[in-house]
Amino acid sequence: MKKWTIYSLVFSLFGLTSIQSCYFDNEEELYPNQAVCDTTRNVYNGRIQEIIGTSCLPGCHEQAVGSAGIILQGYVNLKNEIMNGQVMCSIRHDGCSPMPKNQPKLSDCDINNLQNWIDKGYPEN
Repeated sequence: MKKWTIYSLVFSLFGLTSIQSCYFDNEEELYPNQAVCDTTRNVYNGRIQEIIGTSCLPGCHEQAVGSAGIILQGYVNLKNEIMNGQVMCSIRHDGCSPMPKNQPKLSDCDINNLQNWIDKGYPEN
């Protein structure tokens, strides 16, 4: 009879600790100083133009320069270049020539914004 009581007690304690150990982490509480990735202006004339304008155009992929024949200035040019798949491969540093050239990889937020823009069908406004 004692053996059965010990097993009952062990299983009861195990069950109670299992139930109490389940919880959901709240990212904002765990990492309060982390910046939130804003995707509310995720259209070309919003966040996308800002990302490309600061990371890709100056001295490289603007209309006047067109490094490697790739022009990313303007909605139509950017959309056409992105549709071929090479731009995102380069931006992700995923086996293609890493861009921006000789610079660190874009932030995960910027890459996610670009991918989200593509997934949404390249909205302009």
